[in-house]
Amino acid sequence: MGTCSLRGEGDPCPEGMAPVSSLRDWGSPLESRPHQRGWGCLTASLRDLHPCPEGALCFPWSWGLLMGGWKNPSLRELSEASGMFPALPVFERDPAPPPWGHSLSLGGCHVLVPLGMVLLPLTPTFLSEVEVEVNDSLMRFFDHCAKFVVLVEENDTAMGQVNAFKEGPEMKKVLEKVASALCLPMEELNADLVQVAFLTCSYELAIKNVTSPWCSLFSEEDAKVLEYLNDLKQYWKRGYGYDINSRSSCILFQDIFQHLDKAVEESKSSKPISSPLIVQVGHAETLQPLLALMGYFKDKEPLLATNFARQEQRKFRSGRIVPYAANLVFVLYHCDHANASQHEYQVQLLLNERLLPFLHSNETTSTYTDLKDYYKDILENCHFKEECELPQHNVTAVDEL
Repeated sequence: MGTCSLRGEGDPCPEGMAPVSSLRDWGSPLESRPHQRGWGCLTASLRDLHPCPEGALCFPWSWGLLMGGWKNPSLRELSEASGMFPALPVFERDPAPPPWGHSLSLGGCHVLVPLGMVLLPLTPTFLSEVEVEVNDSLMRFFDHCAKFVVLVEENDTAMGQVNAFKEGPEMKKVLEKVASALCLPMEELNADLVQVAFLTCSYELAIKNVTSPWCSLFSEEDAKVLEYLNDLKQYWKRGYGYDINSRSSCILFQDIFQHLDKAVEESKSSKPISSPLIVQVGHAETLQPLLALMGYFKDKEPLLATNFARQEQRKFRSGRIVPYAANLVFVLYHCDHANASQHEYQVQLLLNERLLPFLHSNETTSTYTDLKDYYKDILENCHFKEECELPQHNVTAVDEL
């Protein structure tokens, strides 16, 4: 039987969600100011948005540039993923094909274990259909990493590049355009409020397939600026900005390989695979550091407030890496007729239902031995307790990071 680790209870507006109660006031001023300029002003409000407790409004940051995903998935919808692995009698399957339209296969091999991490809303339907094990120390490792919490999460100076970009020329241009469209004075707007309007647009398009009136505020160039603002935050808070962002996830990375090691051992001993499917459910802040730890989507030049134009072709785009309902799957194969023992067990990696080439070979299939060799240092020398321990001596946060 597989394990399912879920995000525990959090704050009403968890990390990555922006409280925007002040934006609520835009509704009546907008509706009272139609056509004050020659081309008119946009009329819109946030009345249709779901309020968080205490009257704030919350939005997830990870929609990126209008990325789509599943709506309120039940276990049946999640089980469509098993259509990729037809030999596994894991869930009752719907007659319809899986959403990605194909099954995975490897010539002469059969799937031993698909181990997946899925970023899904935890609906009552989902929770009623599956036995779950809550393991926040694993799936919310960042909350349990003192060094990350103190030096990054709660340290305002750690987001220096983000704050600098908010005050930079690119964002100033977007703010001026939005203020003009809304017939508002510039002093009533800031980068955070404009970003929320943009996320409202992307949220409704991604989840409801509805074009929100807020979308009319933004051109494609505006969207690129706001996407970069969000990517800067994720880069410095969940990605390559500081080593502790990714190093704190080694506990999860090692757990994945422990499951795979166990399956290999059981297979070699001709024992039934005790966990033929392992599903771990988390959030973008779980998956993004893990992918950084593995070395994916790393640019030659770091993302900075001053290099927006040079980063137009960047790899690090959080909305594409961890969109709504993002998922990462390790697929372990047993190859009965392998030419050599090291080829007997092979692995494929999928991100958002697409095969992800391995960094050590640029191929979409790797022997399990080669994969473990490539990540040997992380598997053997990354110790969560040591990585996350706060320094005992007096140093500034910047020096330590």
